Amino acid sequence: MRKTALLCAATLTLLLGAACEKIIEFKGEQTEPRLTISSQAEVGKPLEVYVASSIFFLSDTWSGDAFIEKLKPEEGKVRCFVNGSQTPYLFEWRPELGVPHLDYVSTYVPAPGDHIRLEAEFPGFDPVWAETDVPLNPAFELISAKWRRMTAEDWEWILDDDEYHEVEITLAVTDDAARENFYFLQPVLTSSYPYMPEEYDEPFDFTSNDVIFQGVTGESVLESFMDAEHFFTDEMIRGQRHVFTITISGMPPVENVKRFSLHCASVNESMYWYGKSYKMRVTGLTEIFSEGVPLYSNVHGGYGILSAANSQWLDLEVDW
Repeated sequence: MRKTALLCAATLTLLLGAACEKIIEFKGEQTEPRLTISSQAEVGKPLEVYVASSIFFLSDTWSGDAFIEKLKPEEGKVRCFVNGSQTPYLFEWRPELGVPHLDYVSTYVPAPGDHIRLEAEFPGFDPVWAETDVPLNPAFELISAKWRRMTAEDWEWILDDDEYHEVEITLAVTDDAARENFYFLQPVLTSSYPYMPEEYDEPFDFTSNDVIFQGVTGESVLESFMDAEHFFTDEMIRGQRHVFTITISGMPPVENVKRFSLHCASVNESMYWYGKSYKMRVTGLTEIFSEGVPLYSNVHGGYGILSAANSQWLDLEVDW
């Protein structure tokens, strides 16, 4: 009887405790909103800039409108100076794109080697600026691509009638010894489906145990970012022509395949460090005891990133 009473009391306490809700008011110092700009200078494409306002992380107004409600787009100014010119390129606001940011586009088209200074001013906010250099042309070469059909010996869950494929790609990159370089690789399968109005690009990851840029230290300098996108430095190949191999596994048969490509690019240092911090931040969100990781920013007076990339596409013949 006594055990039953204790059990009932414990259950009642648990139910009452679970039903309670207590709102704790934050009494610390709140950060003032700052301008946030995001832009990637891509060779051959008009420069586009996203502008928003930062929001205090405990704010209860995390809607799309909240990021722009304090901005006055008609009174704001976004401009960039190229190669030290005193005449800026002006940006035009495109209101039709809407929240969660203001979208501005200019007539300036980045070219390899350009130096860009981006500035933004809006009433009620401190002005912000950022600078970067547009990378020179990447020098990747496709040497070979070997395809094979995967079996259950590769993955236990593959059935006899499944068709999954693997490709081993041999590449070469010629590094410029005159500067420190940062690179990017992403395999992309492009397909067309009757129920989709446009072609669909599906990124693929490299095989997890693949050896990339094996150096004298026995460590790989290739670093993964968001699974299918990869950044790496020229730390172990400075000024050399380096041949290396990547493997991509688990590609199922896809009807209406248009092409299979490697997106290769030279990127600026800011894009490299932003990618590293973003990966660490996303990884930390899944680890309850991990330290908070701030996103890398090269914007002075505010937040955000001005990155730059010079892309090269290598098409592979699909042989499955």
